[in-house]
Amino acid sequence: MKRIFLFLAPLLYLAACDTSKEFAPDENAGMQLAKKVSIFESQDSQKKWVLRAEAVDFSDLQHATLKNPDLLLKEDGKDSASVTGQTGTFNYASKKVSIEGNARIQSFAENLIITADRFFYDVNKNRIWSNDKTTIIRGGVKVTAKGGVVTDSKLKNIEIKKQTTSLPQNISELNSQTL
Repeated sequence: MKRIFLFLAPLLYLAACDTSKEFAPDENAGMQLAKKVSIFESQDSQKKWVLRAEAVDFSDLQHATLKNPDLLLKEDGKDSASVTGQTGTFNYASKKVSIEGNARIQSFAENLIITADRFFYDVNKNRIWSNDKTTIIRGGVKVTAKGGVVTDSKLKNIEIKKQTTSLPQNISELNSQTL
């Protein structure tokens, strides 16, 4: 009887340790999450842009869904601007980025901040735009573009759609600001 028990004990142990019902990637093919992800494009050994996110869902074959994205734009190897928001997407085929939820552009080179509900970035055309109310702040001047803006990634030439402007309270404030 002891021999039968000694023989059956390992078999019972193996049966109890069967892991075939545990999570396997094939059983949940729609779930492909990654944390702290960077996607970038380089040219002539320099990065043109870097898209970072706290978490990315790669389950959709058309685009990646981003949590807390930060799109860092580069000019001559240096950081020129940053586009941030709460969520976003990166479309693989069209190479277009969408960043939304308290979306904000900060230009390091031009010393300005642009805010909107959502910004788009076209990698191939090197163009940023918004379609809804957008606010541009530089120095003491605030411009509201009711129809959005269109600009290149350098943020040097900004096309403003349906504009309103708030000027400083007095002329000395305007003269003290560097534009």
